Amino acid sequence: MIRHILVGFDGSEGARRAADYARRLAETFGAKITYVFVLEPIPVVSLGFAESFSLAHQQMQAKDLERVHEILARLAEGLSAEGVDRRVEYGPAADTICRLARELDADLVVVGARGLGAVERFLIGSVSSRVVHLCDRNVLVVH
Repeated sequence: MIRHILVGFDGSEGARRAADYARRLAETFGAKITYVFVLEPIPVVSLGFAESFSLAHQQMQAKDLERVHEILARLAEGLSAEGVDRRVEYGPAADTICRLARELDADLVVVGARGLGAVERFLIGSVSSRVVHLCDRNVLVVH
């Protein structure tokens, strides 16, 4: 029986398909659904010639964070307020999704596939692949 579904959402097309699929499952089973958007730590690249000089990705601005909350709210439209939760978490995406699944006692984790090729998966990794291997919950990858 599925009582609680955790959906990892990053705004990609694959994540939108996963969110739609999870919504249909939640409606079918009367399950609670939690949408989570994970903000990854800011990678810092040291240039080596000066310890104090490095390049970093720009931090998410307040307006961008507000936009994330709007997107998550749109995903939850039409669902009962007590049947849906929206979260923005910070940390490595796959680890954070797995941790949250345990904390919330989710029965199912739903993530989208990015459709990366073998070389891209090797070079940058795949969040969905890591979730499948790390998570102690059932995981559904939507293509």
